[in-house]
Amino acid sequence: MYKLDHIVHFVSKPESFIKQMSDEGVLTVLGGKHEMWGTYNSLCYFDDLSYIEFIGLFDEEMFKQSAKEPFTLHETYENRHRKNGFTRIALRTNSIEEDAIKLKEAGLTVYGPQSFSRKRPDGTIVSWKLLHFGIEGQNLDFPFLIEWNREDRERYDDLINSGALSEHPLGCLKIDSIVFEVTNLEPIKQWANLFNFTLETTDNGFLLVTPNCNLSFYSNTNSQNNIKEVIISGAKQEKIIEIENAKYSFIV
Repeated sequence: MYKLDHIVHFVSKPESFIKQMSDEGVLTVLGGKHEMWGTYNSLCYFDDLSYIEFIGLFDEEMFKQSAKEPFTLHETYENRHRKNGFTRIALRTNSIEEDAIKLKEAGLTVYGPQSFSRKRPDGTIVSWKLLHFGIEGQNLDFPFLIEWNREDRERYDDLINSGALSEHPLGCLKIDSIVFEVTNLEPIKQWANLFNFTLETTDNGFLLVTPNCNLSFYSNTNSQNNIKEVIISGAKQEKIIEIENAKYSFIV
């Protein structure tokens, strides 16, 4: 089973989002450094363990090297001329080794799984495996896959105990849907087949139903093949936050 794990939002200074989002009633905490990539982050968690990752650069040369790795979010950010905003999504899996085989058999170019880790501000280590894949010349990047080194229940308890996961002042929030604008809807059928998501036809595109959120796609021949909006439900009041080229819509 594949679930939304997180949304990547590149920003100038991830640490500034702790106050900016918290001022809006959305709890956000400092994450840590990815010493191998030259990036660091702040994180906004939800009860199903999905989260928003606000990510920025701390080492230019290190990031340049990481951006040379095919089908990574770093390559995506570089290819988009480092325009801040929504960049990619990651899907959570518990069978990443088998996933690599399956994706290769489906004709995709696959890199990994590879193991990574980062140090939290309190000194504890978080580790995971990543799988990147795609098709040469693709217009729309696939999600990348992540498998954490701990069970979901253990991760949940750890986040609660650390204070990283708590009810947001704005409400019992949940990522309801992610809206994509794409030039071609055909690749979405492949997403549905690869990840066993239900595919529904809408008035202006497709809807993929995942176990913990919806992925909505609509066609625009002039689009940048990117996420246009993240809709978050459970808010005590409706509001829209537009920040660093990203739109968050909070609904009741």
